[in-house]
Amino acid sequence: MTASPMSLLNIFIVSFLALLSTSEARPRRNAVPNEPRAASANYSGYDVPLSDGTQSLPPPNSTIKAITLGRGTQNYTCTPNTTAPVAIGALAELLDVSPLLPFLPPIEGMEILEILPRYLVDFDIATISNATIPVLGHHYFNAAGQPTFNLGSVGFLTGKKVGDIPAPANASAGPYDQGYGAVDWLALADAGGSVGISEAFRVETAGGKPQPSCDGFVGSIEVQYAALYWFYQE
Repeated sequence: MTASPMSLLNIFIVSFLALLSTSEARPRRNAVPNEPRAASANYSGYDVPLSDGTQSLPPPNSTIKAITLGRGTQNYTCTPNTTAPVAIGALAELLDVSPLLPFLPPIEGMEILEILPRYLVDFDIATISNATIPVLGHHYFNAAGQPTFNLGSVGFLTGKKVGDIPAPANASAGPYDQGYGAVDWLALADAGGSVGISEAFRVETAGGKPQPSCDGFVGSIEVQYAALYWFYQE
């Protein structure tokens, strides 16, 4: 008998939380659906990955505020006047990983963080939304086309790109490693009006790239992706 996607995800979560010995320590969904919640964790020993082995993002200038797993879509459009899809934004839930970290040595924690996007991109967004991983916030683009991150009481960032490098060659191309590739790793700084967060890094990306050509198609394109988002505050 083949296990359902939900049971497979729950098996992974249970394995991932094996070091959590009490029910109070286990992460839970928010009491109010989709309402961002506060994160609390000791991030000592954790450092955002910045290099694909050949190029590097600029290092952070501040202190880690939160680490999240983003799962959603990179969004594009094709018009009669474009030959290739044009990026128009993204939508993603930001899942809180902080309840896991105090129970893991940083070396092991970093190893697990690195594989989470590759793993969770295989599961549809509805499945993840119904699982027991807590939501910390949401990522979207505002009316001005700026990347925006609402982490509730943790902070709010309207970002501008200050660095980008290609995803490593072995990054997942998308769900079940099928797709057109992983979107770039990014460094973002405050574009003005942010509160509680001054920097963000998108790393360990999985999927998100569109087909290279519109090939006569006109309309919107949503491409599944996952990534780690590290947030910092001066």
